[in-house]
Order: sequence, then structure tokens, then C-alpha cells
Amino acid sequence: MLKNDYMKEVENTLKLVTEEVDTNILNGNIEEAKEKVNKQLKALVGLDIGTVDIFSFNSIEEHLSKDIQYNAEKFIAFACLMKLEGKISNIENKENSKIQYYEKSLEGFYKAYTEDDETNSKYLDDAVEVAGELSNYELSLDMDKKIFKLYELANKLDKAEDTLFYMLRKTNNDGSLILEGMRFYNRLKERELDELELSNLPIAEIEDGISELERRLGL
Repeated sequence: MLKNDYMKEVENTLKLVTEEVDTNILNGNIEEAKEKVNKQLKALVGLDIGTVDIFSFNSIEEHLSKDIQYNAEKFIAFACLMKLEGKISNIENKENSKIQYYEKSLEGFYKAYTEDDETNSKYLDDAVEVAGELSNYELSLDMDKKIFKLYELANKLDKAEDTLFYMLRKTNNDGSLILEGMRFYNRLKERELDELELSNLPIAEIEDGISELERRLGL
């Protein structure tokens, strides 16, 4: 099967299961919603929810990467299904499960979009939504960095900048993060001015950001 055909099949399946799960949640059929997610998890990813609950994302990543074909697409499928599991856990008021599923979802999106430049950008909105769900929780610095990168890829540049300065406060102005921030702003300076305006981070604010990072470096 060609890559585009496979991705189309994945997209159609994800759209259908999302609609079914939303309907189940609306009707109060939570167990049925879980069954539908688990069924597609087995079909698209080759794992069941019991295994996902036990394994770390690194172990899941190793499993999905065994097959050299369609890796990014499988990570997209995994991320979207974890997003649905997080949504179900939220309905059930299972906060710890919700956080764990959303974190695995975010890691899946990050893996997909940093592994393959040709990954369909339509799911970046889902990644941003997951990042928003996690925004009220204290996360690891590694997770913060992944959120930062996904915001940049999704052209949510103001949110990326907010995440950058949040990480700097969190680490008391870690030097490596300041340098990463400088690289971030320099990447943005190569973009069209109109694009920056649309992304809520105009060139004047970028220049201000650079000046602030230089100040923190003692330049």
C-alpha cells in the first residue's frame, strides 16, 4: 500500500472512531467508548490499552519503530487515540489517567512531526489541544520542550514564546534554554512579516524577545 493511501485509511478510521466516541460520551456509554478506542488501538497500532497503561512511551516507541514503514502515521494514530482516552478519563474524573494519556498523546504527536517533515499538518491542531489540556499541570522539562516545539510547528508562535519563558523561569534562566530561545527567534526572523503577524508574534516582539534573552545572558 502506498504511503498516501495508508494515511488516508488512517485518517478515515480516526475520524470515524472520534465521531463514535463523542456520541458514546454524549449518551453516557463510557464503556462502549473505551471498547471502540481499544479496538482501533489494536488495529492501527498493534497494542491494547492494557499494554499501553503499563508501558512507558519509550517502550511503545520501540514497538512502533520495529516496522520501517508508516512510522509517522502510526504515531499519529497512537496520539489521536490517546487523546480520546484522555477525554474519556476526564469524563470519569480520573485525573491521573487523564494526564498520563494526554502526555503519551503529546509524545506521539511530537515523534510523528519531528520524524517526518511530510507528516500531514492537520493533526497539529490536535497536538495544540492536548498541550492546552496539560497546561494546568506541572510537567517535566522534557515535556515542556516538546510542547514548545509543537507550538512552533503549529504556528502558535505566541504560545511557543510563552512556553519558552515559562521554562526559563522554571530553570532559573538555564543557559542552554536561552540559546535555544535565540535559535527560535532567529528561525522566526526568516519568515514573512505577514506570517508572523498572523501567528501573533510580530517582528517587533521578536526583537524584544531577543533583547531580553541577551540581557539574561549578560550581553
